[in-house]
Amino acid sequence: MNRNLVFKIFIVAAIFSTTFIGIPPKGVQAQSKILFPVYEKGKMGFMDIMGKIVIKPAYDNVGWFQEGLAEITLNGKKGFIDETGRIVVKPQFDGTASFTDGMIMVWMNVWQNDTDEMETAIYGYMDKNGKIIKPQYYNAQDFSEGLAAVNVGDYESPNWGFINHSGEMVIDPRFESVGKFSEGLSAVKIDGRYGYINTLGEVVIEPMFDNASYFSEGLASVRVDGKCGYINKNGEFVIEPQFVEAWWFEGGMASVNIGTAFKPVWRQIDRDGRFLYVNYESVGKFNEGLAEVKVGGKWGYINESGDIVIAPQFERVYPFNEGLSRVKVKGKLGYIDKTGKMVIEPKYDVASAFYNGLAQVRIGDYETGRHMYIDKTGKIIREWKYE
Repeated sequence: MNRNLVFKIFIVAAIFSTTFIGIPPKGVQAQSKILFPVYEKGKMGFMDIMGKIVIKPAYDNVGWFQEGLAEITLNGKKGFIDETGRIVVKPQFDGTASFTDGMIMVWMNVWQNDTDEMETAIYGYMDKNGKIIKPQYYNAQDFSEGLAAVNVGDYESPNWGFINHSGEMVIDPRFESVGKFSEGLSAVKIDGRYGYINTLGEVVIEPMFDNASYFSEGLASVRVDGKCGYINKNGEFVIEPQFVEAWWFEGGMASVNIGTAFKPVWRQIDRDGRFLYVNYESVGKFNEGLAEVKVGGKWGYINESGDIVIAPQFERVYPFNEGLSRVKVKGKLGYIDKTGKMVIEPKYDVASAFYNGLAQVRIGDYETGRHMYIDKTGKIIREWKYE
């Protein structure tokens, strides 16, 4: 794919994400104050859980607080403020990711000439104190287990290695592709095949796979001849390749696709590869002890024993968060509790999960609709329209 097209797609996705605040990215760290992004008179700032403005709306856009810092956008550039509203890092970046392992990836666009067409971007990192590893890499990944993968080559000739939190190259760049470190191992591509290295950069599982994911609960999904299975840390198959797609293990279970790429049929397996909950059309991931389940075209929930605890009756359901879940009825979203009781009637066109007691919802379209924060009783804490 053309590099310019890749970044145009990324920009569209980034712009779209600002149209709905939603909930913070997974892994957001708790801070001393619980603050929520809020919009007022064309600018964004932060409010508390009661809806009171705490940091005056003065920015074109803001992100959620992570590690005590929140991203702000001014005149198209991104920087960071602390919980008092003080600017810790002046706006200078064109994009940022989310904090992982105490570091956040940042990047700057690089322009080839004076035209409006973007050529590429270079990536760096920042810690929670605002210390910056200068953007200099043609591609990069988030930190994990103290290391981050960086590409010192280019998009046509990638050359991946790993740096530490100080920005020192601790695993020499020599890989065509890499994954994050998990359980002490990282998937790497050498001469067109995937294997695994340890944190010293030593190959511990020889490259023999078409593709490979990270280890979780001692197992990793790998692809051979178009099918996915699972290996242990010795590189031995414990679940033979047989699935179209296979996700990582979590809580002793993993989701696998036994359908096709275009018409997936997801099932849960245990560590021995045995299918769980086989009587259902589709089963989601467990969250707060419950998982979404589809029966007869309708959605409900099962417990970890596979018993239906909320009868399939909804057009769509989502994972539970803070004791409540979004469900769709006649095209509208509402919220149920773990008994299946509708605690907030379905009347929203868009709705987020709850985070620290509040959820963001919308009635109507983005431009003319009502945007609101609500509490767990459905009470409106703050309402606005975008100008």
